[in-house]
Amino acid sequence: MYDNVLVPTDGSDHADRGVEYGMDLAAASDATLHLLFVVDESVYGTTPAFSSYEAFLDDLGDQAEEMTEDIVEEATERGIDATVSVRRGVPHDTICRYAEQEDIDVIVMGKRGAAGVEPPHLGSVTNRVLREAPVPVVPV
Repeated sequence: MYDNVLVPTDGSDHADRGVEYGMDLAAASDATLHLLFVVDESVYGTTPAFSSYEAFLDDLGDQAEEMTEDIVEEATERGIDATVSVRRGVPHDTICRYAEQEDIDVIVMGKRGAAGVEPPHLGSVTNRVLREAPVPVVPV
């Protein structure tokens, strides 16, 4: 059914729901699981203000890679091919661009992210991805 399943994550509990569902979908489809963590430049900016700025963003990227290691390990134990990408940018744009570049078939993501909004509303990133994604999006 699917060859490539994209699961954006920010490490939040809501994103973890997307990870679990995405893993199940990838396993059922014998698909590759793509985990994507976006270091949000709309929050941290794109122009270094201090010499430590680049080191700060690198540290965020390292934390993202550490966080996703457990997910990749679990996927591997379940027989799922998994890949991780940590990118910088505006989350919804970066997610949609990744989907186009990597020939993604479906995006699975939490209804809300780290910022957390009250139900029944979708998070702003999820809402924007739903509107702009080049492929189907499954919010969980």
